[in-house]
Amino acid sequence: MLKHTITAATIIALMLSPALAQSLQSDSLTKPQLAQKTPSRPIKKGNRNARLAEVASINEDLIGFALDDKPDKVAEKVAAMRKVLPILRPLLNDSTFETLGRQITDMEQASSKNDVLGTALVAVEAYRTIENAMDAVGRSSPIEVAMMDYSGFKLSILSAAHATDWPTVAATAKESDKFWSALTKNVQDTSIRSLVGAIQDGLRGAVERKDIHGVKFAAKMQLEVVDVLEQYFKGAYKTGRNIAR
Repeated sequence: MLKHTITAATIIALMLSPALAQSLQSDSLTKPQLAQKTPSRPIKKGNRNARLAEVASINEDLIGFALDDKPDKVAEKVAAMRKVLPILRPLLNDSTFETLGRQITDMEQASSKNDVLGTALVAVEAYRTIENAMDAVGRSSPIEVAMMDYSGFKLSILSAAHATDWPTVAATAKESDKFWSALTKNVQDTSIRSLVGAIQDGLRGAVERKDIHGVKFAAKMQLEVVDVLEQYFKGAYKTGRNIAR
C-alpha cells in the first residue's frame, strides 16, 4: 500500500485547519511514497483470500514505484504478476482469470514503453479485479474499504499525469462517494464518519474547482483513512458488532 506518512490525528488537524492543509500541498505531498507492509514474495499456500491479497499487494507496490518514477522497479512488478498468473488459475473463475490476464498484457505493453503511469492505471484496475474476487465472508473489512483504497490509488495516479484527465478524475471521485455511501451504514463511530465525510467533501470541492493539487491531497487523505477504517473493522469483527457484508 502507498506510504501512509500522516497520522489519523494529523488528518483531523488538517480538516480543522484549511490553512494548514493548503500549506502542506507542497512537493512533499505531491507524490505518495511506497509502503512495504510486507515485501512482495512468491505466493505460498494458505487460505484463498490471503493468497489473493499477496497478489493484490504486488499491484500496490507497482503503483508506488510508478509514482516514484522507477520504470525498472515497475517492470519487475509486471513480471511478478505474469509469473503468478498461472498459480491463480484455480482461485479465480474463468471470467476473472481472463480479465486479469488481459490486464497483465496491457501492463506489459505500457511498461515496455516506459509508460509508468499508464502501467499503474492498469495495475489499479487489476488490484480492483483481485479484491473483488475475494470471498466476502472471509474479509476482515467490507469490500468498500478496499474500494476506497482503489479510488485513492487511482486519483493519485491521475493527479500525477502531466495533462489531467478531468472526466476520469470526476468519475473516480463520484464512484468513491458511492463506496463511502455504501460503507457508512457500518461505521458507528461518529468521529470516523465525520472524518471520511470531510475528506469526501474536500475531494468533491477540488474536482468542482478543477484543483489538481486539492485532488492529490484528498487522494492522500483517502489512502490514510483506509488504515483507520481497517483498524476500526478489525475491532468491529473481533467484538462481534453487527457488520453488513
